[in-house]
Amino acid sequence: DASLAAPLTSLARMVGAPLVADPLSQVRWGAHDRSVIVDRYDAWLRHQPTAAAVAPDLVLRFGGLPTSKALLQYLQHHAGAHQIVVDPSQWPDPTLLAADVVHADPRTVCAMLLASATIGALHGVSVVDREWLPRWQHADASASRALVEYSARIDEPFEGRALAEVASLIPGRGTLFVSSSMPVRDLDAFAPGDARSIRVLANRGANGIDGVISTALGAAAARVGAEPGGDGGGPLVLVIGDIAFYHDMNGLLAAKLHGLDATIIILNNDGGGIFSFLPQAAHPAHFEQLFGTPHGLTFEHAAQMYGAQYRRADTWQSLRDAVSSGIAGRGLHIVELRTDRARNVVLHRDAWAAVAAALAADA
Repeated sequence: DASLAAPLTSLARMVGAPLVADPLSQVRWGAHDRSVIVDRYDAWLRHQPTAAAVAPDLVLRFGGLPTSKALLQYLQHHAGAHQIVVDPSQWPDPTLLAADVVHADPRTVCAMLLASATIGALHGVSVVDREWLPRWQHADASASRALVEYSARIDEPFEGRALAEVASLIPGRGTLFVSSSMPVRDLDAFAPGDARSIRVLANRGANGIDGVISTALGAAAARVGAEPGGDGGGPLVLVIGDIAFYHDMNGLLAAKLHGLDATIIILNNDGGGIFSFLPQAAHPAHFEQLFGTPHGLTFEHAAQMYGAQYRRADTWQSLRDAVSSGIAGRGLHIVELRTDRARNVVLHRDAWAAVAAALAADA
């Protein structure tokens, strides 16, 4: 909820704490106080010496579980810290890490904490470490420089850089919809926030790949009647993997029937890319049949069938040009970027190694 940005940043600034901004929080991007926001945590929390140096006493979480596995593992590693979850939903903590769950409107909780001018009473902390926030900011800055420099050197198709490139092209008041599996994780890891007022959506509740196109086009339809100058009205861009696209391909008909404007970027690695990062990838005898599930498809003819304009991107400039053209145009635009699953894993691991080296050098 974008309306939470101001109270959350005010609260973090008051207590000298980092505001760890998930890409779906509506806080990572926006014209609000950004001095306390950290958004490169997924990269640098993988570096154990750095993560160990920021062991928390108190964790105050607003909303659902984080997208980042590295952040979730950090919270699990520090399960002894007093963790409080603020969320109006019925069961917001399936990890069972929370010592307290506050079923309340987050804005009300922030207002009460700000009015009290202290957060220490939540678990007895009376002294705030003034170096706490700077340590997080320093690690974030080091990781950010390393990721920018690393990504700039990658000339081949790399899904992490693709998410950062696409996110950078979304204009103010636009919506970026990211599919489950790797797109939302790569957005978290590789796309830094800034002052643009963009909305980021994903189907994170079900955590599946079905219905992603339909949901994104539903969001596009909802924005058609938005008032100029309000929260809506901007373009919608969807980044989706090939398997998720294939599963909901018939959802494209909604764009044709209802005259919707949307740009869809397909990251086509010929299968289920996320499984290449999981332990089953170490068992090649049956991996491709059961998890990789290659299909050998390209999607130009699907675009033609549903009346979409199609472009294949082979370079970073061609990707930027195709996405920019789709955002500026009318109707449905589909951009396909082909990547290699095995190579994508190597490039991700090299990125984490570059961040680790930068953190060690800056320590």
